[in-house]
Amino acid sequence: MKKKTILSFALALALTVTSIGTATSAFAATSAPMEPVTKIATENEDAIWEQIEAVEEKSDAIFQRNAALWEKLDEVYNTLPDDYDFTNFDEAAFIRGTNALTEAEKETILADIKELNKLDAQMEALYEKLPDCDNMPLYEKALEKADPKVLDEIDTLEQEYDRLCEKNADLWDKVDEAYFNLPDDYDFDNYDEAAFIRSLSFLSDAEKDTLIADYNRLVELDNQLCKLYDTIWGNIGCESGNCTLDGKEVI
Repeated sequence: MKKKTILSFALALALTVTSIGTATSAFAATSAPMEPVTKIATENEDAIWEQIEAVEEKSDAIFQRNAALWEKLDEVYNTLPDDYDFTNFDEAAFIRGTNALTEAEKETILADIKELNKLDAQMEALYEKLPDCDNMPLYEKALEKADPKVLDEIDTLEQEYDRLCEKNADLWDKVDEAYFNLPDDYDFDNYDEAAFIRSLSFLSDAEKDTLIADYNRLVELDNQLCKLYDTIWGNIGCESGNCTLDGKEVI
């Protein structure tokens, strides 16, 4: 299932809970009243995410305006042997040396790459402005103040989530393979997980029913976890689609 690791940033934060072992019992031992939850998001964090989204849209637009040329270039790359030496790969030199593109097409692609590289640099600079969740006192402080009951509930839901993902892992791997073999012109904007599963001829009706039931439960668990994470770390991106199993492709 292409969605079974979708929790991304939120799940990475939640793993901090499990990494400290018996955190809930340790916190339960304190009798001090709970302090207000530390709000992680800074005043300008939402603005940074908006800028990131804007840069992503610009990148997508560059790819879309010359989609046919990018597909031709992909075909050239796909013909390279498995043992091709990419160690000192020079993309510009490679493009200029290929006979699959006209000189005009090469210049167009190279100009696009130049723009994309600038956007990539902007993207990296924006991400550097975001909080570092790997080593940030605010995140640790918020975790220390978390309600032990909430931590217990998170742990329970995560365990159920993992069990569901693993229970039919072989079937989900087949669904993944079928998904990633969809053509580039597939209507991903209107992708529906259940409908897609129903369309797979290599699955029996019973297998389809099982996977769809699992998927629906995973959606429920995902939404519950997002709300619980939000009570600990504040707004961590659930609203942007990072941790929703809605059938759409995410970061």
